Amino acid sequence: MKPSSAQLKLYCITMRTAIRISILLILASAGKLMAQQVDSVFSTKPFERYWTKPRLVPKAGLGMQNRGFVEVGLQWHNIYKHPLSLISKGPYTTVDIFIDDSNILVGPKLGYEITVGVIGIALDATYFIDYNYDGENHRRNAWMATPKAGFTILGFADLFYGYSIPISEQTIDSISRNRLSLIINLNRDYFNIKEARRRD
Repeated sequence: MKPSSAQLKLYCITMRTAIRISILLILASAGKLMAQQVDSVFSTKPFERYWTKPRLVPKAGLGMQNRGFVEVGLQWHNIYKHPLSLISKGPYTTVDIFIDDSNILVGPKLGYEITVGVIGIALDATYFIDYNYDGENHRRNAWMATPKAGFTILGFADLFYGYSIPISEQTIDSISRNRLSLIINLNRDYFNIKEARRRD
């Protein structure tokens, strides 16, 4: 059933508010994280190196791919403490959710992400489901692979550019191939890395 214009308008207002609150929370968390990492560097052995035990952590954020979207999911995430910086890695599964006046587009995905200091890369495969791709309630599905790279705050918050490449016969033309996303990995070990459980 197609949502009414009033429902879509209310949803857009709610989304704008949620986006503003999310950006403020990301900035506040990033500032706290950086301060705690500086303290951690000076309060632990300077050349200590170790991997933390992996955690299943929430992964969430916002993005733009010629229209806005929300991304939510989980990552099997762990962190490497190095004298010069932090490294993080792990597989993830998330869902992209796009909504506008004409249709709803969702994209469940599987991917893998690696970050080193302030640089990060990721690759994911997304199964896009466009519920009204031509405006007449006709559904279209398509697979896309998206390599991504960009800047990160030690793997906690990622600002990535990605380029979506079709890998199935059907394609989704309702969104651009270029995407920009701001995603956070909510691993609590970032806030006290010296006390984090270590991998044997």
